[in-house]
Amino acid sequence: MKVILAGYNFDVSQISNKEILYTPETISAAYARISRSKKSVDELRADALEDVEKARHSNKNIVFEMGHSSVAEHAVFNFDIIGISRYLTEFVQQTRLASFTEKSQRYVTVDGDYVIPEEIKNDRDLFKEFKKTINTQNETYSLLFKELQTYFLQTTDLVPREREGKAKEDARYVLSMATQTQMGMTINARSLERLLRRLYALPLFEAKQLADSLQGSVEKITPSLIRYIEPSTYDMRRYRKEVLSESENAIPRCKLIMYSKNSDERIIAALLFRSTGNDFDTVMKDVKRMNNRDKEEIVKRFLNDITCHDSFPREFEVSDFLYQVNISASCFAQLKRHRLATIITTDYDSLFGYTIPQSIKNIMKQDRFKQVMKESEKTNHVLATCMPEVKNYILTNAHHKLVLFKSNMRELCHFARLRQDIHAQWDIRDLADKIIDQARNVAPLTTLLICGKDQFPVYKEKIDQE
Repeated sequence: MKVILAGYNFDVSQISNKEILYTPETISAAYARISRSKKSVDELRADALEDVEKARHSNKNIVFEMGHSSVAEHAVFNFDIIGISRYLTEFVQQTRLASFTEKSQRYVTVDGDYVIPEEIKNDRDLFKEFKKTINTQNETYSLLFKELQTYFLQTTDLVPREREGKAKEDARYVLSMATQTQMGMTINARSLERLLRRLYALPLFEAKQLADSLQGSVEKITPSLIRYIEPSTYDMRRYRKEVLSESENAIPRCKLIMYSKNSDERIIAALLFRSTGNDFDTVMKDVKRMNNRDKEEIVKRFLNDITCHDSFPREFEVSDFLYQVNISASCFAQLKRHRLATIITTDYDSLFGYTIPQSIKNIMKQDRFKQVMKESEKTNHVLATCMPEVKNYILTNAHHKLVLFKSNMRELCHFARLRQDIHAQWDIRDLADKIIDQARNVAPLTTLLICGKDQFPVYKEKIDQE
């Protein structure tokens, strides 16, 4: 066996020789030839490095004419994205096969920087109304941040840094989604091409500006791998909002809509299928004949040595759960990071309500908070009548949207470990508690060890003692 480090991402500012063309296309081209060449992989890479243009021609043929798009995944980019609005991040981070690390309003004090949509800059009245509302939100943020620090000083034993974090965490609910943020993004060429197409399809100037910047950064480096970035008619229609009738019923915080029938039996049968090698239908029939005690013993046996750092076995993916949740933008900012789950969202709408942190009620500032929500919604309605594409920039982290969240049991375990943990933010932790409680109601056996990381030893010890 021979293992060679073929390449890795590096900071381009470290490159001293500007005459050399550094491109990941050669690695993509070399790996693309593996399936049809007798040469060793390192020889194929050497060939590609000798003739970059030939490697590019090969990429075009293989990726776009032969349809082997996965070849483009060998080219990976790191991007600093600075000064993007909190609103646009939601569209960027829909990309499933990419990694994002974003500046958190839970840990960084917001200084009042925000994005003014280009669409309203030429309308004096809209521009004035927008800035006035933003200033009200930011002033209220500063007031809440200061008073919440005093409140947590008086009511907790937290150290100064933790008190500040708690105050930021709750004060940020009054900030707009136009607030600027920054993030690091790591993405392969195939996913980047899809992201560019999606950004160009959005009816937002900011989205097109970001797409132009991303494309401009890589077009000379990888012209053979990122080619089709113009959105299709289908792409454009995906972001067209339909106006439907308002719901006549109150919308609950979290509702389990659908789930796999016999979830426990499905997962247990899958575990036995792997270990016994028997036909799945036969195994399933055997499992259905078992009593609950025997089923529980099988689950315990397969999870006997698992720790809070181990992933649940793939067999837990055979059971699915579909939820509808009504959550704040702050909560969604964390939920959207679970990109292996299926996440489908409505637009933000004041009809869905907003979240007031309990601490703000405790310091008797809920009336001030509600005034800001009222002013934000008023400006949102004004924008909706003339420039609906930018209306949500002015809504806040407190405002809600509806989300369909579909996850298998294995992903629910990962979700719970992060979001039910004591260190998780209270809004997403509350949602996670509801999601997992409803899963336990329909699958009590295979949810035995689904919990936050901090609770895992307690759950494990309790199960081991039974």
